[in-house]
Amino acid sequence: MTMHISWKILPYPGWQARGLNLPGVNVDQKEERIIDSYNEYYSADIPLPPPPPSAGDDFGEVSNITVHFLACNQLFITYGTIEEGQQREYWKQFAESQKLCTPRPSIKSMADYRKNKAKLDAIKAERAKIPQVILPRYIQRLEAEGKLPVSSQK
Repeated sequence: MTMHISWKILPYPGWQARGLNLPGVNVDQKEERIIDSYNEYYSADIPLPPPPPSAGDDFGEVSNITVHFLACNQLFITYGTIEEGQQREYWKQFAESQKLCTPRPSIKSMADYRKNKAKLDAIKAERAKIPQVILPRYIQRLEAEGKLPVSSQK
């Protein structure tokens, strides 16, 4: 069984185009285009590993599949739900995935943008080159089980 996932990343949610002093809701279109140029769109077809016995015997009986969105466009898939406070393993995986890319600066205005434009462009190019969309050890496990190829596209 394969899961198709599509997602959009708004890397700078606090950065809004300035409003214009006109009637109605009007924003600077040039700023809006610059902001939108940094949005990222991803999709991936991921083969699902067999569910654990606690999730059911067959894919038809699995009650819950959870997709965890980690840093650097990484995904991790689990079955079932997790009780509050039992998520330490996922925080470790998030920390592991954060090491794959440079942290983004905080951008909230065009002044911040102009000051950090070279860094923003370098980070955007770096993230476009990260080949995997799921944790590397998950990819290795699927390769060992013969369940690849995993195709990803932007």
